[in-house]
Amino acid sequence: MVKSTKKAKQEMNSQPEQSATFDISFIISMLESSCRIQLSTALHFFRKAFANQSDLSNIALKEQFYGRIKNGVLNALRNQTLDIDSEVNAVWIITNMCCISQEVTHLFVNSNCLDILIKLVRSQNARLSSQTVWAIANIAADCSSCKLKCRSPKLLKILARNLQTSYKLDDADRRQLIWCVNNIFSGGRTTMPSPVARSLICALSAILLDTDAVDNMGCGSMILWTLANLVDNSLDTTRIDMLLSQNYVVEHILEKFIDQTDKSCNVSCLRLIGNIAVGNDVQTDLLVDNPKFRVVMNIAMSSPEHHSEAAWIISNVVAGAPRHVDYIMDDPDAFYEWVMAGIHTGDKRLRKECLWIIGNLLATADEHQTYLLVSLGIVQHFPALLDFDDVRLNEKAATTATELLREHPWQYTLFQRLDILGCIERAGANFSIQKAELKSLMNDLAPPERKDEDIAKGCSVICYSKLSDDFHSMSI
Repeated sequence: MVKSTKKAKQEMNSQPEQSATFDISFIISMLESSCRIQLSTALHFFRKAFANQSDLSNIALKEQFYGRIKNGVLNALRNQTLDIDSEVNAVWIITNMCCISQEVTHLFVNSNCLDILIKLVRSQNARLSSQTVWAIANIAADCSSCKLKCRSPKLLKILARNLQTSYKLDDADRRQLIWCVNNIFSGGRTTMPSPVARSLICALSAILLDTDAVDNMGCGSMILWTLANLVDNSLDTTRIDMLLSQNYVVEHILEKFIDQTDKSCNVSCLRLIGNIAVGNDVQTDLLVDNPKFRVVMNIAMSSPEHHSEAAWIISNVVAGAPRHVDYIMDDPDAFYEWVMAGIHTGDKRLRKECLWIIGNLLATADEHQTYLLVSLGIVQHFPALLDFDDVRLNEKAATTATELLREHPWQYTLFQRLDILGCIERAGANFSIQKAELKSLMNDLAPPERKDEDIAKGCSVICYSKLSDDFHSMSI
């Protein structure tokens, strides 16, 4: 996932210079004053003081003053006596102070700063609303705790409504709104009412399809990442349905990757496609039935920089139904060779995803497909599946091992040579049931031991490691 960043708002104006007798505490006292003129003057001063963090050497804004500045700014906004310019200045201070450090951001967040910002973001004044969006975006980019607080249903509902009417904004403010929403949803799944999720998906889809606007704003990747995060919920696939119901959106996403004109969108396109593939079988069908999906996968599988994402998408597809296995294994030899190369690569994520492909194939394949996989040598990978540091993958391998051997008893000797029973035992006590089932089956399949006394006198047993040169002349 692309990490979000904070942005400090810069001003071209020169920074106020500090004279030899300048006392910053005097300006702070003005910020704490009940006089509107003094308060507005102090807000204007601190707006400029925090506009460029690298130029603060001329002003003695020590950390010891941050708490008082924070209190003065929030109290001024709570009193609701400021004019628009002063409100913008106050929010501007919050915006840039939240770029200083996590500790400073938490000063504001722990003082219920977001409650104030949620009220201000609904302002009819475009400057104030836009500046508030910027402040929220910086807070959301700070840490996971701050991000969660920005995911309040009330704020998400407001931002969804603002996105729906964002065509009224200029490109800079519109891009800033998209960036804010992306910051909020990046990293982790978000719980929200379905109507809010639908509004966000509809609004973002509409913007994505406006290719001229997206190109002008340079925000294609942000929109794609946000949509990918919105539909990333394997326990609730209704959001995938919301996305699939948007006319031409999936087609547009596939074409965007195939086009390759904006390479910054490549990974986000693949991630969104993969999250759709996580859905139920019907949703996966809508994806694989599109001819352009195979074109996307061919490009991704042939591009080393996309191998990991491609393997992840494939593992999601083959986790569905046998028909999806058939789709992926259209050319079984070439596909299996690609997966084997991934398993033996030094890329940890690619190896993990390729092992998941094997695990999901074992669980999903029907009888005919399993026979093909066995003939390709899939049993050889049970030890790697059971040894991998992923308990879900270990469980999948331990559970499917017995069924595979029951259907293909001629693999008994290979199971024995690979010590699959020992692999299951080493995987942990959680798999004692699977181990017992496999052990029972292997005992049933074990060939009887021949004792010397069972061999009739005068009979000889000859074993060849290879056929004799005069094999054809031998008689029985």
